[in-house]
Amino acid sequence: MPLKVLIVDDNAESIALLEDILGDSCDCFVATSGQKALELFERAITDNVPFDVVLLDIVMPGMDGIETLKRMRKAELSKQVRLFGKTTVKTRIIMQTASTDPTDFMSSFIEGRCNGYVTKPYSRQEILEKVIG
Repeated sequence: MPLKVLIVDDNAESIALLEDILGDSCDCFVATSGQKALELFERAITDNVPFDVVLLDIVMPGMDGIETLKRMRKAELSKQVRLFGKTTVKTRIIMQTASTDPTDFMSSFIEGRCNGYVTKPYSRQEILEKVIG
């Protein structure tokens, strides 16, 4: 079964590139804003078909990627099911950005508990390794 991936970016070229890289091996869904991404993410959890991976841009108008990340993690916690005393596995959220601000990097890992980070421009191989493993 292919991985279910949510691509979150406000740049159409970035979205097209990621869909091109992942389209053959993943089921890709797209959101162009943090708010839309959060809605899709929460609906997927509620429907019991969560995303396997989220590729989340940090710099976006409105709700930025770091705030979106924090809200996604909060949504997961509020809807997690406990099985045999353990919480279910969380979605892997990989931040993507062209920003070189170290504060973005630290906030993503410490405050948002992201699972990885890629800096634009990225290579096909780098994305495949981060998403598919």
